[in-house]
Amino acid sequence: MREPSESQRQAVDHLSGPAQVIAGPGSGKTFVITCRILHLIRHHHIPPEQILVITYTKAAAQEMKERFEKARAAQDDSAGGTHSNVNFGTFHSICYNILRQSGISQSNSLIKESDKRKLFQILLGNHGLSSKCTYDNISFLINTISRIKNLGNSRWQDELQENANFSFQELHMLMAEYDSYLLEQKMLDFDDMIIQCLGLLSENPAVCRKYQKMFSYILVDEFQDINNPQYEILKLLALPENNLFVVGDDDQGIYGFRGAEPEIMKRFAGDFFIKSAFTENSVGNTAVRRAVPGKYPAKNIAGEKISAGNQIFLTENYRSGAAIVELAGKMIGRNKERFPKKFHPKNPGGKVTFSCFDTRKEEEMCLLKELSCIRTELLPDAAIILRTNMEVMQYAGLLKEAGIGVKGICLSEENVFHGFMMEDMLSFLCYLYEGRQRKDFIGFMNKPNRFFARASLPFETVASEHMKQYYQKNPAMLAEIGYFFGQIQIAASLQPYLALSFFRKTLGYDDYLRQKARDYAEYQRWMAKADKIQSCFKKYACGIPIRRFINEQAELEGEDRPKTDRKEGVSILTMHGAKGLEFSKVFLPDVNEGVIPGRESIQANTLEEERRLLYVAITRAKKELFIYYTKERNRKPSRFLEGLIPV
Repeated sequence: MREPSESQRQAVDHLSGPAQVIAGPGSGKTFVITCRILHLIRHHHIPPEQILVITYTKAAAQEMKERFEKARAAQDDSAGGTHSNVNFGTFHSICYNILRQSGISQSNSLIKESDKRKLFQILLGNHGLSSKCTYDNISFLINTISRIKNLGNSRWQDELQENANFSFQELHMLMAEYDSYLLEQKMLDFDDMIIQCLGLLSENPAVCRKYQKMFSYILVDEFQDINNPQYEILKLLALPENNLFVVGDDDQGIYGFRGAEPEIMKRFAGDFFIKSAFTENSVGNTAVRRAVPGKYPAKNIAGEKISAGNQIFLTENYRSGAAIVELAGKMIGRNKERFPKKFHPKNPGGKVTFSCFDTRKEEEMCLLKELSCIRTELLPDAAIILRTNMEVMQYAGLLKEAGIGVKGICLSEENVFHGFMMEDMLSFLCYLYEGRQRKDFIGFMNKPNRFFARASLPFETVASEHMKQYYQKNPAMLAEIGYFFGQIQIAASLQPYLALSFFRKTLGYDDYLRQKARDYAEYQRWMAKADKIQSCFKKYACGIPIRRFINEQAELEGEDRPKTDRKEGVSILTMHGAKGLEFSKVFLPDVNEGVIPGRESIQANTLEEERRLLYVAITRAKKELFIYYTKERNRKPSRFLEGLIPV
């Protein structure tokens, strides 16, 4: 295990009271946390079981534990004994254990994601909202309710701007009924674990004191991802000594959609330090702001005792070459809501390549050419980082067609039974064979657009007579309805495989896909997937519910596929999924307006989070960074690149 740098040493050696470490990309934050745990145990004889290390994912907690055990084993254990009693966990696991140990939660009372979706289907159906039971709508409900709970308040109107399918009253009603059901069944979801734990610690001083004594030193990783209820729990657990050591990077706060509040990093100093009593020291290239106890009354505005503490900036970058660090620093420096900092690359060199293309096809061909020049054994050290999961699937299919290895199971194969095309085709077949339901008709009636209004469908079953009554004064629409339902009648007389062919060719679904696709290459990939979906129904036996048949086919597909993932190949990731990873070569295609930032990103705080997303993607690169954008359809490069692209 290497020796810490001067600035890292300042963080590792901090003993009592609060400390805030602002750690830039590649600055060795995990190394610092690991060293600090060992330092507390070996040099200050803190019992391992009194140390609590909090991360944000199970994988991160496991990795942190493994890194700690490896570092411990590498050193001479002069203190003897075991250090395996250090507590590593996520916020959710720690809160769940507190609730369970306090007798509030039973061991198996967490609601499964699949059960959550079924529950919302039932709740929507109870209120005559079956037409809104799409996968995307239920995902919106789950995510919105989660976000509202994580915010710790009722910012309903802000959330409703994201989806026009639910009114304020509907969302309020569904959330109340969802929570009521969980309460009746003595169940919890992930967000309830945090809220109920906060309530327990706030309202039960004896329980709170128990855990304050149990965890005398608390270390928190990825502090920029914290939300308000989690922060309130931390403040309670850290009392009275406030031995709270938090590590984060405000420039990498990218989970606002989950309720994370990076601005809490700024609140931390006001809550735990004596603001006006800071002195400035310089340790290496790192600013250290130290609170001086005694110079001013050691109380905050709430009259609570404030401990001395440090605010330490780790701005050395041990990961990326200088050119990459310089580019990232210039871009993120344009954000207003951040700690100002100057980055110090420890590695010379680094190569940044900007490329503009007339079409996405040219962009894809250039990417494939660059990847084909990489030796097979080096492909795992390359990554393509994209804005959305849909783009990840598209590029996975592109590489597969070109014969370039992709790390993990290829998403284009894995998602044959999921996605909008499967939903559209299932809606069509279910309408034909399973009761002519309104919810199914809505799924395909305007694909391509026939300008049918939902208001023309007054009942749970759909018939042409009902629609004609709505359009009785519109001869053109009456003719359209008559023709459409005549075609529907023909399709209903066919077997599902042929009915889907009729749907695609005669009713125009393939034309709809052509209009929806961004380019011809994407359209071709969609056609291939549509063919696979249609071919599944060659095996269909009449009488089996359509959706049950597809679920069975999906299970069989999963059983037939080899269990071992492909280990070699390029990683294809979203910007969110790339956080915490690093690669020698990183490719960023489609860095265009409308992609990053997205079209819906118009508010200042949303734009800053989008810029942080691109910053995370850029700082994954160690040696080479390729940034691509196109001019197709009058597209422009991302505003975040303004002034950074060489003339």
